[in-house]
Amino acid sequence: MTWQGSLFDGLEDRGERLSFDALRREPLDDRSWLDVVPAWVPDHDVLFARMLERAPWQQRTRQMWDTEVLEPRLVAAWRTGEELPAEVTELVAPLNARYGVDFDSCLINLYRDGSDAVAWHADTVRTTMRDPLVATVSLGARRSFLVRPAEGGPVVRRYAPGEGDLIVMGGAMQHDWHHTVPREKSASGARMSITLRHSRPGA
Repeated sequence: MTWQGSLFDGLEDRGERLSFDALRREPLDDRSWLDVVPAWVPDHDVLFARMLERAPWQQRTRQMWDTEVLEPRLVAAWRTGEELPAEVTELVAPLNARYGVDFDSCLINLYRDGSDAVAWHADTVRTTMRDPLVATVSLGARRSFLVRPAEGGPVVRRYAPGEGDLIVMGGAMQHDWHHTVPREKSASGARMSITLRHSRPGA
């Protein structure tokens, strides 16, 4: 069966969906910031179920010293130039309009339980973009999302995104700061993050 309708078909009060009215900007310093929008996708469970069923999931490997190890999460990716799923395109349009860029690639991460995680890192888009924007929609269970300076040191921001929350990382954040989703024994279920990036600067 092929689904061709809008993600929001049959849902009332569409004006509140994908709205930035609740956005708050949280500066990290004079160069870097995060925008946080709680419950940006109110019907997050619908989107979670559709992407869980339809995304081309795979488990990648990484080289650690002399051994290849499996990443502790599943991923599905669409590179720049590839057609994004209709469900993702509906998220991209309002983000493009607000931030003045074209989010043209997508990586979806599936953290199946509290044992799945990603280590401290900054997104590699920083190698080609001066001030890249990285937008992430978190679906499903809430998991810790931590931020600290790139050179190390204490955590300066703690979030627990899930259930349709949106976090946009901007300014010099990918150069000066690192983020992580750590292992978490108390995780209540699976978490999915839809991460969107752009390959060209804004207008």
